[in-house]
Amino acid sequence: MASGLAVAVIPVMLWTVSVWLGGVLGGGAAALLTPPICMVLVWLATRRPQWAAAVASGERAGASWAMAAAGAALCGALWWAGTDWDRLLVAGVMAPGALWVWMWGALGWGVAKGLAFPAGFLVFTLPWEHFLRGSLDAPLQAWTAAIAHRGLNWAGYDLSLWMSDTRVGYLDTIYSSEYFVIVNETCSGMNMLMTLSMYTLIYGWLVQPRVRNRLVLLALVFPLAMLANGARVATIYLLGHYGGVPAAEGFWHTGSAYVIFLPVFWLIYMVDRWLSRRDRRRASAAPPTSASATSSIQ
Repeated sequence: MASGLAVAVIPVMLWTVSVWLGGVLGGGAAALLTPPICMVLVWLATRRPQWAAAVASGERAGASWAMAAAGAALCGALWWAGTDWDRLLVAGVMAPGALWVWMWGALGWGVAKGLAFPAGFLVFTLPWEHFLRGSLDAPLQAWTAAIAHRGLNWAGYDLSLWMSDTRVGYLDTIYSSEYFVIVNETCSGMNMLMTLSMYTLIYGWLVQPRVRNRLVLLALVFPLAMLANGARVATIYLLGHYGGVPAAEGFWHTGSAYVIFLPVFWLIYMVDRWLSRRDRRRASAAPPTSASATSSIQ
């Protein structure tokens, strides 16, 4: 049964690789890095203090039924999807869950529980950008152009903003008499959103014990990514305004997404430190429990 469940995952893997290798989307680099990242996460999970207890509890009660249900659901999704790429994404989302159920059956509940995050992280191998660009690129481009336009206006630059529509392919433009910048799909910020989400999840899992705080960090990803991407586009305009096309299309145009990632992630780190300090202050200010009070008297 376990081998059958593993075989059911293979079509999803082949489909995912074919989409990434056959496309030109920038997120493919992050997606192809996900499997080795998951291997590192598995190793880190085995180094956690809870791992020894998890290995000791090797219960497999209910695993056989779970594997049968997961395998049937995944095979049903593949049959329903056929060659439809939108439906294959549904099967792809189910695949990490099916893999986790296989871990439960093969390694036991305790081990599978410890490996839940590494298994779930595999969803980032899926070609999300291929499916999300059609629905999210337009608003992301519009928000990026609006943020860059508003920031430059606040800085004293008299700029205009032209918002396009589906008839011209969503080419939002900020411009003046000296220079203009077209915000197309490569400047939408989709890559930063996906990559920042990935690393924020990893960071929260490694250093933040409270799930609520992890969700706070994850909620920061979208606004920070949009502000950073708007600042990036505004900087491209300034480079073109003062240095012409060669300056605007130089290193900053191609490499700024990697450079600007560092201060954005630093902000997430600082928020995490603040959350941890706040929790420690609350814990130290809390009144002692009856058990601790009794032990102190003794």
